[in-house]
Amino acid sequence: MVPMLRMLLCLGLSVGQKTAVLPGTLTKPKIWAEPHSVIAMYAPVTIWCQGSWEAKRYHLFKEGSTDPWDQQSPLEDSDKVKFYIQHMTEDFAGIYKCYYQSPAGWSEHSDTLEMVLTGVHDNPSLSVWPSPAVTSGETITIQCSSSLGFGRFILIQEEKHHLQWTLDSQPNANWEFQAHFVLDPVTAIHNGTFRCYGYYRNHPQVWSKSSDPLHLLVSESKDQSPTHTENGLGRYQKVLIGVLVSLLLFFFLLILLILFRYQCKGKEKKAVHADQRETNLQLLEGDTDPTARDRVPQKRSGPDAALKEENQDASAMDPQPEESVELDSWNPSDEEPQRIVYAQVKPSRLHRATTSKEPQDVTYAQLCRRTLEYQ
Repeated sequence: MVPMLRMLLCLGLSVGQKTAVLPGTLTKPKIWAEPHSVIAMYAPVTIWCQGSWEAKRYHLFKEGSTDPWDQQSPLEDSDKVKFYIQHMTEDFAGIYKCYYQSPAGWSEHSDTLEMVLTGVHDNPSLSVWPSPAVTSGETITIQCSSSLGFGRFILIQEEKHHLQWTLDSQPNANWEFQAHFVLDPVTAIHNGTFRCYGYYRNHPQVWSKSSDPLHLLVSESKDQSPTHTENGLGRYQKVLIGVLVSLLLFFFLLILLILFRYQCKGKEKKAVHADQRETNLQLLEGDTDPTARDRVPQKRSGPDAALKEENQDASAMDPQPEESVELDSWNPSDEEPQRIVYAQVKPSRLHRATTSKEPQDVTYAQLCRRTLEYQ
């Protein structure tokens, strides 16, 4: 009886422990590689595994092996661990997954990570038909070929999309192996750089060297209707261009108007100056034109003017001009102030319109009147 009880007790304990470590009761870990899962030969790479804060030990398994490939303790104050590969070779190429162990038991395994090694074999060639520059909606064929008997070819688009296609190779008449990747139809998402690799079926994670890059440029089709946003933006740009052109034309016309007014004012000023110069010349030359005579200032009237004319007549009769001539004064009465009048005659030569073209001497008299007061 006692041995039976002991057996039942041990069975219950073992069942309880088995239930506690069933997979799936803990958080599923994540696995990834840096810088990438496709690594060139002899390049370094790091495999990360992230689980729970309660994890005490992480195990990395490689497909095809029953024992853990590696095991590491989590980093300090972290819920993840890293497995570092210093030089990538064929031994590290394969499919990986990771687990972690905690006081509650074993976690569920992570998703698989495929580590690919490139650069082992010679590179294939890559070409496109009909052209690397195509319009959206068309059909293109990208051909990857090699003289090596690769079982499959892989076409990869780099940059942001990381699209990938895999095809079985087919031999041709030239004893080459090739694959034709048909993109039907091409869209703007296919803009970018393409490369292809080849590998043998028994080593799917060991690839050849990369082919030369192929740059594909996909433009929008002519019959593709733009979106409403593009229509609105196009109308706005047209309106803005129209306003700018109108402003430029307005400023151009304004400048032309200012230049035209300036030229007109210049011509008016030149005409006025010409009329004044002609008038002055007519006055100096003694123009006989009646209208010119009317523009000559009228003679002053009065005793001074009469006296000045008499002196001019006397000077004209006398061929020898005198420097000065004093007139005889008279004796006025003592009751009124005496007035002394004298005349000073100065020679002057004017060009007058006569029958002779030579200049003639003309003498004019300047009269000065002084008044003296006697007491």
